[in-house]
Amino acid sequence: MAKSPVSQGKKPTPSWTAILKALADETRLEIVGSLLKQEASVQALSDTLKIKVYNISKHLKILEETGLVEKKKDGALRVYSISAKLRSHFSENHVLDLGCCKFIFNGTEK
Repeated sequence: MAKSPVSQGKKPTPSWTAILKALADETRLEIVGSLLKQEASVQALSDTLKIKVYNISKHLKILEETGLVEKKKDGALRVYSISAKLRSHFSENHVLDLGCCKFIFNGTEK
């Protein structure tokens, strides 16, 4: 009998509903837009977007749980970037095409 991904210790794939809910928040859209330009730490995102570190962390956790961003350890820092899964849905002009809808990231952040 095959084990389910959850029982093997793998995270289940988030549903499109969860992904759309994650992208429904303006702050998370700003974070994704910023990460499209370059990977960044929580502090760097906080400085760039003028949002408190706590709030950035909270939003990054949601984006990470849905597989939209990924983090890597760089010394004491955690550096976040757009996941390969999400990046594959972006066009060259920063349009995220999910099939059901499109998100346009044109660099108009705070």
